[in-house]
Amino acid sequence: MRVLWFALLVLLGAPLHAEETPPLLVMTDVWPPFRMQSADGALQGLDIDLLNQLSARTGLRFEVQRAPWARGLAALQNGKADLMTGLAKTPEREAYIDYLTQPYYACAPRFYAAPAQAKALHSYAQLAGLTIGHVLESAYFEPFDSDTQLRKTAVNTESQLLEMLSRGRLQAVIGTDCQVDYELRDARWKGLIAKAAFRPEARTDLYIGFSRQRDLRAQYQQISQALAQLKAEGWITQAAQRYQSGTP
Repeated sequence: MRVLWFALLVLLGAPLHAEETPPLLVMTDVWPPFRMQSADGALQGLDIDLLNQLSARTGLRFEVQRAPWARGLAALQNGKADLMTGLAKTPEREAYIDYLTQPYYACAPRFYAAPAQAKALHSYAQLAGLTIGHVLESAYFEPFDSDTQLRKTAVNTESQLLEMLSRGRLQAVIGTDCQVDYELRDARWKGLIAKAAFRPEARTDLYIGFSRQRDLRAQYQQISQALAQLKAEGWITQAAQRYQSGTP
């Protein structure tokens, strides 16, 4: 009788096991201390810790795929990926990215240069005539982002910017303080790169954002609620402090 019942289930096409929901595809790139690559190639950092916490609290699974930042944004725009972390909000991106209502962290845009140049750079007007490096498709602040009069050079990663600056191929670079300051702890940059005296009156809020090309309303709500809980508990602040102190 059991054999006949099993055969009937197969013939009728009845599922014997519920299909597991596929993981959400997260596009990202290395951006210390939020995303870093360990010796074995695995990604780690504040954003990875955050995704693990969100997974534990929602039951959702995440597949993190590394790619240049511009390629990750294109994947969201084309609906080939589900979400990204560490996103700055811009009107252009909002056309294809559904941001969570609240950011999970905030940084500030800052300029960096050789020590003498950094000390002398006190105003936005002094950027004219400098060759300034930035990451392709990154958003920093206005009027810098839309300023076509500046000599700007776009590259794929922040690490490229620091290398080019240290070798004199750029006169200044722009980045976010929480990321570049962390990178500058590396002894190889000592005496070569410093933070400019000029402080733009701007703030870079970091968001989780979903592709508008995918139907992710349920997952959006789950992650939004879990993130709100983590912020209320102080988890994100505590996790960030561990990286800032060098003891993640």
